[in-house]
Amino acid sequence: MRVLTRNDLFNIMERSDSSTFIKKLEFMEREILNQYSENDQNIADVKQKLSIIRHQFKQKWAAARNTKARFLENNAEWLRGCVSLPKAGLSPGRPQKSFSDLSERSKRRKTKDIRSSDPDELTYATQMKLRETGKVDASQIVKNLTKSPKRARKYAAAMKKSIAEEEQDKSNKSKYLRALFMYTEAGLTQAQYEIVRETNPSFYPCYSILQKLKKECYPEIHHITETCAEVRVQNLMDHTAQRLILHIGEAGEQLSELEKQSLVLISKWGCDGSQQMQYKMKFENEADSDANIFQSSMVPLQLIYGPERKIVWQNPTPSSPRYCRPIRIRFIKETIDVTNEEIDYIKSQITALTKSEVNHFYIKHKMLFTMVDGKVCNAATHTKSTMRCYLCGATSSQFNDLEKMKPCIKENMEFGLSLLEIF
Repeated sequence: MRVLTRNDLFNIMERSDSSTFIKKLEFMEREILNQYSENDQNIADVKQKLSIIRHQFKQKWAAARNTKARFLENNAEWLRGCVSLPKAGLSPGRPQKSFSDLSERSKRRKTKDIRSSDPDELTYATQMKLRETGKVDASQIVKNLTKSPKRARKYAAAMKKSIAEEEQDKSNKSKYLRALFMYTEAGLTQAQYEIVRETNPSFYPCYSILQKLKKECYPEIHHITETCAEVRVQNLMDHTAQRLILHIGEAGEQLSELEKQSLVLISKWGCDGSQQMQYKMKFENEADSDANIFQSSMVPLQLIYGPERKIVWQNPTPSSPRYCRPIRIRFIKETIDVTNEEIDYIKSQITALTKSEVNHFYIKHKMLFTMVDGKVCNAATHTKSTMRCYLCGATSSQFNDLEKMKPCIKENMEFGLSLLEIF
């Protein structure tokens, strides 16, 4: 057995960046479970014990009125107490499946002895076990259901009605999203959409619903002025993860708990500048101009999980602007200093990225700096001449000397081969 003090568990919780106590408890539970493999024979026992520990911590924290100092003072002796968890390791032979993964036939065979008990005893044992694992509401429901047959029928009727309403909501949501997809892909105006809607009002929602759905597609804007619009990378990646989980739907729900916690979203990002036609628009600062625009953006590529890197979702058009998401847009001319400043600015945010949490899914982010052109490559690698290779530093004249070889700079290989290297 592995012995830990409750103080050790509390210290693990303190390592979390979350501001709420519930999130810290979930972080502690994930950290403990990460030490066990999915096929570990003791994983079910560990989850049960962690559920009890989590419930105890919640009660103590609530009694301390959500104050850390009072919690530590009132529970000093309790925190010094120990909890025992099974050691990680696989049992020899064929790995045991969890009860929920068994077939109906195996479940009946495994519960044969239990089902021979009296129904009242089974009901009471179920209540106590649910209460013991912290599921107090479920325990109370089981108790109420068995009081009288009429009450059970009322519960069943209410449940059927609730499920029917949820299914209707899901159906409407799916229908509305399809209408939004058609509206966006066709590039319709509001007037054009209203004309299309007249052909089938029961299928196409009113335009106000589309407006609400469109707003849900936008991430939270961090900063906006006359010359700059910006979204924080963390907010953008959280929003992207949320929309992807919504998009994959049932495919995501079929994943196991460990697979849901091992998701990785691979994206590419980069920056570029361009000139544009000037508009007859006056700025508050006369020095500002919209003659040049500079933008950094990202594109999600794959959502994978597990050590085998199985693909849950893949961008069907990775080289198209279809899934491109802007990070920062500025009215400023592209120069070497501006490019390097933008690269450092975005990289600092990427370094500080944390996992995105969407329902019970935890998505880690991996962002690759590959959306670049020759000008950005030269700026990022501090190559001043366009006739000099940014991989090895050789000029075009030095490439004619076949006997002279220059080693490549490994850090610059992320940008791919330069044209000089290819020739």
